[in-house]
Amino acid sequence: MRYDLHVHTQYSRDCAVPPLDMARHLKKQGFDGMAITDHDSAAGALKSYDLPGFLVIPGIEISTTRGHLLGLGITADITSSDPSTAIERIHDQGGIAIVPHPFRHSSPSIASIDDLDVDAVETFNGRSFPRQNRQAAALASHHGLPATGGSDAHQLREAGSGYTIAEAETVDDLLACITAGQTRADGTTSLGRPLRSMAGTFRRFVTRGFRRV
Repeated sequence: MRYDLHVHTQYSRDCAVPPLDMARHLKKQGFDGMAITDHDSAAGALKSYDLPGFLVIPGIEISTTRGHLLGLGITADITSSDPSTAIERIHDQGGIAIVPHPFRHSSPSIASIDDLDVDAVETFNGRSFPRQNRQAAALASHHGLPATGGSDAHQLREAGSGYTIAEAETVDDLLACITAGQTRADGTTSLGRPLRSMAGTFRRFVTRGFRRV
């Protein structure tokens, strides 16, 4: 079963796609579910979505002082920008903490995780260069951490470019598979997609008045 575990929607400042449109698009591609991981907001992720045969995992991408951090399986917004505190709050909600795109320089990224109690590393990100994904896989292997994958989609055409393979039918099942290391990260590698992503990120950065998300 395939799950895109890093998807943005209109509840992120840099995406305009409604959550249900993103979900329907992925379902048409044969995906079994997705995680809504909007920037610093769980407003879209915590809504109820009626799409039979498609699992929506509540999540968030937190902008910490050291870089971005994913929380999956959360039940409320997480507002702390301190990474250790954010991880604690994710765990308090029964969720898991994942380091996304650790070696992507165009986004705030956490590359050193020695002192962080994270549960997994995103080893395939659809917006990262192949070399950066290989570095992420090596980081996960070095620390003995499970691997996840996601597209980091901000547009429909990007959805599904990275994903996690797991035998799970519920959110709890999926989180258990990840923490047990019973997942595999995969996707379609590309040089053009990361370049387009970097160009778009820079344009939005300028439009926001040089404020990062």
